This record gives sequence, C-alpha cells and structure tokens, in this order.
Amino acid sequence: MSILKIEFLKKNVYKDLNKRERGGLMEPVVSEYLNYRDYLKDFYNAKKSLKKEYSYRVFTNKAQVGSPSHLKMIIDGERNLTHKTIPKYVKALGFKNKKEIRFFELLVKYNQCKEQDTKIQLFEDLLKEKKKKGLTAVEMNQLSFLSQWYYVAIYVMVDLPEFISDALWIQSRLVEKVPLTQIRQALKDLEALKLIKTVGDSYQQTGGALSVPDEIQDLAIPRYHATMNDLARKSLEKTARDLREFNGATIAIKKENLPNLKKMVRAFRKEINELTSNTEGADMIYQLNIQLFPLTKESK
Repeated sequence: MSILKIEFLKKNVYKDLNKRERGGLMEPVVSEYLNYRDYLKDFYNAKKSLKKEYSYRVFTNKAQVGSPSHLKMIIDGERNLTHKTIPKYVKALGFKNKKEIRFFELLVKYNQCKEQDTKIQLFEDLLKEKKKKGLTAVEMNQLSFLSQWYYVAIYVMVDLPEFISDALWIQSRLVEKVPLTQIRQALKDLEALKLIKTVGDSYQQTGGALSVPDEIQDLAIPRYHATMNDLARKSLEKTARDLREFNGATIAIKKENLPNLKKMVRAFRKEINELTSNTEGADMIYQLNIQLFPLTKESK
C-alpha cells in the first residue's frame, strides 16, 4: 500500500502562474492570488522594475498613509490593513473596476481572519469570484480531499485486494453513512487530482504526490482534524473495545522540550506508516490520531 506524499507549497502557486503568463513585467492581477501580502509585494516589485525611482514612499504618499514604511510593514506581516486603510490602498493600487476592489477587500479579510468558520466562508466567497475568471476545479478538489475524512479513506481503500469500484460497496464498508453522490464525486475528484487512475473496470493508486498551497492547507487541516476527532468520539461509544485503542497521558513539560516531543510524535507516526504500508492482504482501514496539546496557558 503506497504512502501518499502531500507537499505543502510555501510560495503562492497562483503568483508563479501569473508571472509566467505575463512575463513578470506587467503589473500582477489580484484575482490570481490567495494572499494579499504576496500581491502587494509583486505589485511593488513590478512597479520598481519598470521605474527605478518608484519607492515605498511613492506608494504611501499616493495612499495618503502616514508612515513611508507602511507598505513594507504590511508586506512583511508586521501590520494589518484596517477598514480605514483598505480604501487608501485601493486608491494607490489603481484598481480599474469594482470586481478587483471587491476581490482585494475579500482577500484582506480572508488573510487576516482568525475565526475558522468565517475564514472558510471567506475562502468560498473568493473562489466564487475567481470562477468568474475561469477558475479550475483543482482548488476545490484539494480542499475536499484534505478536509473530508472519507476522501482519504476511499483513497486508501482503493489499494485493498478486495476493493470493488462500486459506490454501494464503498458505502457499505464505511463506518459512517456517506451519500452515494458524494462517494461518486470523491472518486472523480481523486482521479482529477491524479491520485488514482482507471485500470480496466476498477481504480488503482498512482503513487503520486499531492502539491497543495499553504492557503488551502490552512483551511482544510483544522476541519479534517475536527472531523476525525468527532469520528473518534463516536468510535469510543460504538466500536468494541478489542477493535480500538484509546490511551492518553497528562504530562508536565518545559516549553524548550516541545520541539523534541513533536519530533518524536512525527517519528512514531512515520514508523507506523512505513509498517502498515508493507502489509500484504490488508482488509480494513483505520485512522491513527496522535494528539499533543496544552491544557494550561503559557506562563508569563
């Protein structure tokens, strides 16, 4: 059974695509971004490459904000834009239409939002705006794969010797009821992501990697773990004790030792992954959750 490699991209893939399309010479298009700070950085660099005397001061003067370093501090993440400074930046950026303005405003709210449910809604609003400009389905497929528990389960299930590429069969094997339409969509999305491929009348894992932008990871991973925690709670109530193992320890640590503890947790998960990937004749899919989190606030 192959281990899926998920690569979380540290730089904005939309930014790179935009530069290739426009040769890196013209001003960037805001709708190609999912991080407004990256957009501002590229906007500034594009202006600078076309006109050497362009500076942070030139931008901030046009925006009519007090500090000449305001733009640099925003780009570096040292400050946030506010409801008062957003219109000023809109003016300095010279947006030509309402769609660009709305997208930039949404982007700022999305990047600065801390509340997960609101952030997801803002992300979906951004995608709706991007669809008007020809958005592909890849972004939504990645989000679904990383945030819906049954996508991962079906992906792993494909490699079982007894696997049958029938939505009813898959539904009958999952511990929680998933509608047939969602199972069929999951198979289509997994194939679109090139994680599985059609072989005869069935599917097969491709063994490929999934490259995911940070922006989608930040949305999907919390939702994924929240769902898995909910499934774990249900399993605690419904699954026979000999088919599950729940354990825990409450420990006191020094903060300086936390990185080493996290490293040990990751090493254990990797060891389990390697062990199970070599299992012949597997007939069940299990979920392993390893949780290490604080029960007290940090000492001041």
